[in-house]
Amino acid sequence: MPVEQRSGSNQTTAILIGIATVIVIVAAVWWLISLASGGGGPVSLNLGDDEFNAGQTERLATQIEEDGPVLFSDVSGRGQVRPIWVNHFGDDTAVEWYVFTAIGPGAPANCFLAWNESEVLFDQRTPNPDEPSEPGEICADEVYSVTGEGVEAFTWKLDDDDNLVIDIRGDSSGDSDSDDSN
Repeated sequence: MPVEQRSGSNQTTAILIGIATVIVIVAAVWWLISLASGGGGPVSLNLGDDEFNAGQTERLATQIEEDGPVLFSDVSGRGQVRPIWVNHFGDDTAVEWYVFTAIGPGAPANCFLAWNESEVLFDQRTPNPDEPSEPGEICADEVYSVTGEGVEAFTWKLDDDDNLVIDIRGDSSGDSDSDDSN
């Protein structure tokens, strides 16, 4: 049975092509992972909306008046990255909306702002695994006012249908009082 003989230069070329192919594949995989994770490069991958439509202002204001501030579990869709509280004061649904994060600054993992109706403030608690609708144990000593002063605030606007539309990018100044001028 005949055996093909190859020259040394053909074997070297085949090896170099194989190595170059592996390098290109590794670089492409690294680039895709970097792109998908937000890589900090010139290209930014933004999935989802920058705005969250919380609903009709009349309905929300009535619900808040009857039951207290409204918690939206996670408006970003990224797993409790952006849970927010919405609160409202007064009779005019065009003003005095306060929208702020449900996570206190420097809060430990799994520690969220919870509405404390008896104290009329927000304290920081862990979720209650036995009764999800009830607050769990206090997990941090900080408390926050009904307007969310001291936590990240979000800007908002009213659309043409009187829906409360919240900018969830987190670009706000953190001052809840600036939100009622929208």
